[in-house]
Amino acid sequence: MSPLLLGFLVLLLVAGEVAVVVPAGVQSNGDKEVLVELKRFLQDNNRVNRGAYDAWQESDASPCGWHGVRCDDASGRVTSLDLSRSSISGPAFGNFSRLPELAELDLSDNTISAAGDIGQCRGLVRLNLSHNLINGSLDLSGLTRLQTLDVSGNRLSGGVAANFTAMCAADLAVFNVSTNGLTGNITGMFDGCARLEYVDLSSNNFTGELWPGVARFREFSVAENNLTGSVPPATFPNGCRLESLDLSANYLTGSFPDSIAKCANLTYLSLWGNDFDGFIPAGIGRLAAIETLVLGKNSFDRRIPLALTNCTKLQFLDISSNMFGGDVQDTFGKFASLRYLVLHHNNYTGGIVTSGVLQLPLLARLELSYNEFSGELPPEVADMKSVKYLMLAYNQFSSGIPAAYGRLTELQALDLSYNDLSGEIPATIGNLTSLLWLMLAGNQLSGEIPSEIGKCTSLLWLNLADNKLTGSIPLEMANTGKNPGPTFAKNRNGSSVLAGSGDCQAMRRWIPASYPPFSFVYSIMTRANCRSIWDRILKGYGIVPVCTNSSSPVRSYTISGYVQLSRNQLSGDIPPEIGAMVNLSLLHLDDNRLTGQLPPEISRLALVVLNVSRNNISGAIPPEIGRILCLEMMDLSYNNFSGELPGNLSQLTYLTKFNVSYNPLLTGSVPTTAQFGTFDEQSFLGDPLISFERGTGGIQPPPEAADARRRGMTPRSIAVWFLFSLLAAFVTGAFVFFMANLRARFPVDQDPDPESFSCENPKCSSGKCSLQMSTTSSPPSGSSSSATGCSSSTEGVKVFQLGKTAFTYRDIVAATGNFSDDLVIGRGGYGVVYRGVLPDGRTVAVKKLARPRDGDCEREFRAEMEVLADRMGSTWPHPNLVALYGWCLSGSAKILVYEYLDGGNLESLIGDTAAFGWGRRLDAAIGVARALVFLNHECRPAVVHRDVKASNVLLDRDGRARVTDFGLARVVRPGDTHVSTVVAGTVGYVPPEYGQTWRATTKGDVYSYGVLLMELATGRCAVDGAEDECLVEWARRMAREGWRSSSEKAAAAVGTVSRELLMLGMRCTADAPKERPDMPDVLAALLDVAENGGVHLEFT
Repeated sequence: MSPLLLGFLVLLLVAGEVAVVVPAGVQSNGDKEVLVELKRFLQDNNRVNRGAYDAWQESDASPCGWHGVRCDDASGRVTSLDLSRSSISGPAFGNFSRLPELAELDLSDNTISAAGDIGQCRGLVRLNLSHNLINGSLDLSGLTRLQTLDVSGNRLSGGVAANFTAMCAADLAVFNVSTNGLTGNITGMFDGCARLEYVDLSSNNFTGELWPGVARFREFSVAENNLTGSVPPATFPNGCRLESLDLSANYLTGSFPDSIAKCANLTYLSLWGNDFDGFIPAGIGRLAAIETLVLGKNSFDRRIPLALTNCTKLQFLDISSNMFGGDVQDTFGKFASLRYLVLHHNNYTGGIVTSGVLQLPLLARLELSYNEFSGELPPEVADMKSVKYLMLAYNQFSSGIPAAYGRLTELQALDLSYNDLSGEIPATIGNLTSLLWLMLAGNQLSGEIPSEIGKCTSLLWLNLADNKLTGSIPLEMANTGKNPGPTFAKNRNGSSVLAGSGDCQAMRRWIPASYPPFSFVYSIMTRANCRSIWDRILKGYGIVPVCTNSSSPVRSYTISGYVQLSRNQLSGDIPPEIGAMVNLSLLHLDDNRLTGQLPPEISRLALVVLNVSRNNISGAIPPEIGRILCLEMMDLSYNNFSGELPGNLSQLTYLTKFNVSYNPLLTGSVPTTAQFGTFDEQSFLGDPLISFERGTGGIQPPPEAADARRRGMTPRSIAVWFLFSLLAAFVTGAFVFFMANLRARFPVDQDPDPESFSCENPKCSSGKCSLQMSTTSSPPSGSSSSATGCSSSTEGVKVFQLGKTAFTYRDIVAATGNFSDDLVIGRGGYGVVYRGVLPDGRTVAVKKLARPRDGDCEREFRAEMEVLADRMGSTWPHPNLVALYGWCLSGSAKILVYEYLDGGNLESLIGDTAAFGWGRRLDAAIGVARALVFLNHECRPAVVHRDVKASNVLLDRDGRARVTDFGLARVVRPGDTHVSTVVAGTVGYVPPEYGQTWRATTKGDVYSYGVLLMELATGRCAVDGAEDECLVEWARRMAREGWRSSSEKAAAAVGTVSRELLMLGMRCTADAPKERPDMPDVLAALLDVAENGGVHLEFT
């Protein structure tokens, strides 16, 4: 090589070296530009409730001092970004990948709906996207340097195995995908994951068998999935590293191996909710470090190995729902270290005292609910110095509540509800100053509520309903719950509250599912998070946003209490002092004998629910009630209120249920606009002096206007107006008859010309529109056609939008073979459904509505479109509703394109009790219930489906129930009526009131769902042509004639039924709508059945 060439190469190398050396400040400024862009992106997408990023000072020289930002000391480059709990909504920022040194990113606890370009941030070591709203699949296969990945608490779906392999083969140590909708077989998923130590797959839909190498992990949870098979002894070899193992709520069978003793470091073991049988493995007794042992809801032998008492660190023991029978086993009295003992649903009849459990020195929680105990409450309970949570509900205890229980000064929860207790509530209850819950409902308690209850200053949750209590409400009750701070502080300073299956059980009893704000808890509760919810409650942290000031609608996460005194014999006035109660959201005083007036002071309470119905309260409704701005439910019916309805009640913009029926002295004129336009005559039955006046702005008209109307309406003018109205009606009827006959003679062709397809939106002059179905933002309000946007194309065909993949009407015609009969997969009264494949390979179901004759079909189409296109205030699809891909409405052409589900429908499976067994039936019932809870109660505005039936419940490939066919649905918005005047539905499912009143309500959906429950329970159809009676009539006849219990082993045999589903279905199909439960109640009952198993019956 010549010296000249060598010198030239050296010069190039030096120049190249100079080119890549950039000052640290310049690099930092590049990162700063990205962060400034991030800040402005977040500000644009989050107009209110912004996080700490809003305070980032763009004038700073470096971003390294900004909140949540960390930089490398040497280079000044951004290495860590923490935006957790920053109230971020919508999609994630799309330029995180422009931060080349970013190693840690935390976006948890927001409401982010898409992951942006995070999958391209190849330098990430730790990524936390947990507790957001990210749906669909998530491809992170390029992040091969990850050590920690947490995407729990989202709405992810599909499999993870394909993306997981690349990440796992490197340095991944923590993998958390819990609480999503992920699927797939995980049997060999972790092969080759050499460094993986912490795995959480819980609350998904994974299948397969337990991976044989789980002993390599430190923590492994696969709770609430669909794993099957057994657990062989080889699963736990010598050198087992497990510290926590959770296999709960799967379908594992057989005996659990004694080899678990080889996991010497195990501190947590949960086998709850499987089908393990045989003896409880004695090898557990060799687990010296075990602290929590959950064996509930299995079929273990009642003989408890004495070796378990060697677990000297055991604090939490749950062996509930094993149906042991007999007395409580003596072995339980030998666990000296035990703090929490959960034994509900075991059919125990005695042994509380003789077992020795009351003498356990450290026992803080004793759960013996849902057994068969009888006789007096054991007085020895009063000697339990450490007990904090005592639950003896749903037994057959009788006699009175021992006064000695007042010595339990550490008690925070006392649940004696639904026994046969009698006598008075002892005055010593006032000694329980740490008491948070007092649950005595459903007994035969009598006498007055003791005034000493006012000394229970921590008492936030009080339920004395369904007793025989008399006398007046004591003034001192205003002091209950006045100062729970010391109790909460004690719980915060102590160790975390250990939790297990029993906690979820208790929460369902103690949180009223039918009423906001508590009902929200049920929509987010899983077995995993109910433990953290429980912990938050006991430490005084709010779990739902509630109002703290009655005059302000601003909500915050504070603790919320209730008082329930319903269905007693209380008398006298409601004390004005009740307005001094704090932290109260729900007040139930209904069905008593209360008199006097409703005190105006009640308006000081930040109530969400107020129910004083079925009393003898008189006088005017205090106008101060109109100041309770967060009030959602108010029932004043069946009283003696008089005077005019206060005009300021129209200010209660959150009010969804309002009833002043059967107050015959109430007067006034009710507007049919604004908030009161959402209530019809059903809220004012038996109020003859109440009238409805359209277009008024207040409840009562001005006195001058009322006098003018009375003076102007003479008998002569009334007669003239009557004759004029009669003539107008005749002319209108004749015109309608003529037009109907003309249309019958000259029908209009239904099928449109694809080349001239135009949309209804008058702004779309180009003839081509696109429907934006992005799940990151809700469509604009207004009519359904307003959801259609315009494009500048001149093709002249309708474009449907599915994410980024557009398809035209011509694509739909091609996909369905020009709507060929060969591709028909369903026919109904409102249209035909075709199966098709779009150009992108996606299999779809195309619903083409039948030709409209009276405008109904267009209305039905709009209804289904609004429901499926997330027109109810939601910004993500519900997992139990079919997903809409696109729709079109133009003239007589009305088409829906939605996902194709290949699992069939319930109608085709109900009769096959062998292939469609008890577990799948219960899962389907729960899935449909969740969908109806969402439609009827969580959507804003609410939706009434009106055609709930087996054929309208489809199953996806994972067997999940999905409700479809919203062609009869009604969206109930403020300003509309709560009811429809069109009778609709399917024979056998239609509630009786539809034919009597022509009114469709959510209670109608409950009735139809009840019929579906009965079909699932019995395997019979709602209407069978071979039978003389429908299913509802048959069930009622069998209830009258009686039935006998069947062997549980015969549950799948012909002729057997699920008792719980059948009884619940009969409740739902009560003739009177008011006697039917609401769907949240139904869902709670089903979840209870799922948790505790069921009883089956055989009819004779």
